[in-house]
Amino acid sequence: MNNYSDAVKKLYSLQDVGIKLGLDNIKKLLLNINNPDKNLKFIHVAGTNGKGSVCATVAKALENVGFKVGFYSSPHLVSLRERLRINGKGISRDRLTGLINDIWPTVDKMYNDDDKLTFFEVTVAMAVNYFAQEKCDFVVWETGLGGRLDSTTAVNPIVTAITSIGLDHQAYLGDTLEKIAYEKAGIIKKNIPMFTSKIPDGPLNVIKKVAEDRGAPFYPFNENALTFSRNIESRLNNWDFCVNETIDLKGRENNFVLPLPGFAQPMNMTLAYSIIKYLAKTYSFDLYSALQGIKNLKWHGRIQLLPDGNILDGAHNPQGIEILVSSIKKSYPGRKFSVIFGCLEERNPKQVIMMLSEISDKFIFVPVTSSRKCFEPDDMVKLLKSLQNFNIECKTADSLKNALSMINNKKTLITGSLYLAGEALMEYYCEDEVINI
Repeated sequence: MNNYSDAVKKLYSLQDVGIKLGLDNIKKLLLNINNPDKNLKFIHVAGTNGKGSVCATVAKALENVGFKVGFYSSPHLVSLRERLRINGKGISRDRLTGLINDIWPTVDKMYNDDDKLTFFEVTVAMAVNYFAQEKCDFVVWETGLGGRLDSTTAVNPIVTAITSIGLDHQAYLGDTLEKIAYEKAGIIKKNIPMFTSKIPDGPLNVIKKVAEDRGAPFYPFNENALTFSRNIESRLNNWDFCVNETIDLKGRENNFVLPLPGFAQPMNMTLAYSIIKYLAKTYSFDLYSALQGIKNLKWHGRIQLLPDGNILDGAHNPQGIEILVSSIKKSYPGRKFSVIFGCLEERNPKQVIMMLSEISDKFIFVPVTSSRKCFEPDDMVKLLKSLQNFNIECKTADSLKNALSMINNKKTLITGSLYLAGEALMEYYCEDEVINI
């Protein structure tokens, strides 16, 4: 039997297959391991940005009222073990090793039958198997890429939700918001309730049409459901909120805390609230207690204040960077930051760097450690030097650690990639502090 290191290395070897969208292989794989998904209650969430925050919020709320909650998310920041969580705890090394070893004969057999499975397909199947073995009451289920052809869509959910629509992964999902919305809407299932966040009319109409065609009850964003106020004890905007709708508080105060900073989080919380309220009514649990549990939520790499006062965010597309810049402007009016930035080669950094220049007086570009090729720091400097009227100081470093040593105690923002966010977290925390939330 392979040890943890060997088993994970074997799993990562599947990355050579690359990205393959489609459901045929994952459905065949699940069938070959006896469909462990068939008795699980999936809450399936898609979206360009915000889906991780919504998933983490819903999972924490359900956990707080006594349910055993599986949570599958991707990509991971520090360890593959993050992708498979139960009640906030990442899977153990021994258990992950066992899952890989158990599924590998099926992977080999399908490979010999010319069904070459991807890394993502196999991790999705492992997650399903793990949550089934542990008899989870609910599984909060985050999509990977898109929705319609994403491997997570092979299961049958009890709820689906879409958080936001922005331009990202255009090579796979399309070059307009409407095309991307159609791909995200692929998670909608016949007669299964569907919830949305605040989405522009064009892509929203696409989503509504898919829901209508599939007979899915449609719950649009209700911006009046909750009222938020900034928690002034935290510079990076933790939120207090109250419920405007009539719910049974049983004599308790209508005050709750959302400990996630950033000005997009009230919108994410409003969507999460709608999902939690529906589940409370359907599965007969106390909505008040579920909402109270959110005050204990942690979610790393999203406008996160680090121990030394630096800020970390995994924003990696224009919509995410826009939210980040807006949040920092409101939290630190007039403040300029040193920005440590790194991204994957598949990204176009010019647009997001120009957006970040509104809050920056210095850039330090770094490589990103990933199985996918990163955008080289020297190439980013050349790109910016070709632009007119771009006069911000730009430097390069060969690692995040060295970039941090160049800051001289100035307030710093680290951003550009979830992979870079993972590197930063390992500089500041131990692995278990990140994978257990």
